Amino acid sequence: MKYILTLAMMMLPAMVWAAPEVKVDITAEKIVMVEKDGKVVEQRAVANEVLPGDELVYTLAYKNVGDQPARDINIDDPIPNDTVYVVDSAYGPGSEIFFSIDGGKTFKQPSLLSYEVDVNGQKMKRKASPEQYTHIRWSTREVGVGKSGVASFRVRVK
Repeated sequence: MKYILTLAMMMLPAMVWAAPEVKVDITAEKIVMVEKDGKVVEQRAVANEVLPGDELVYTLAYKNVGDQPARDINIDDPIPNDTVYVVDSAYGPGSEIFFSIDGGKTFKQPSLLSYEVDVNGQKMKRKASPEQYTHIRWSTREVGVGKSGVASFRVRVK
């Protein structure tokens, strides 16, 4: 019995160190229109310089580099200052997508995002618009060991 207990105690540190670890790499690209085969098409370029009206694509590539499956993962990303979220542009296969209007404190689906205003002394609820979104969250049930995924969204520079 002593041998089994010793073996179990030797294995305990290894089990403590086993954990999921999800790494996220973020890229920002500018949408440019170019002519190709006589047609004007959308292309992405490095976003070194941006001007008001430019559209940017943010891509979040994630991978579980740990040695255990990662469960109930939330990947949060702020919408950059001086930009506005482009409606219906958030993408993330296998993820539920939520938005925040309070700096990332709470997240909800767009149809449930609201805020209160005072109108002649009465509190009135208003539906939030994409201009008010501050953060995006992709919720994924599981990312297996060595598995990866991608999420993205577009913004327009103010």
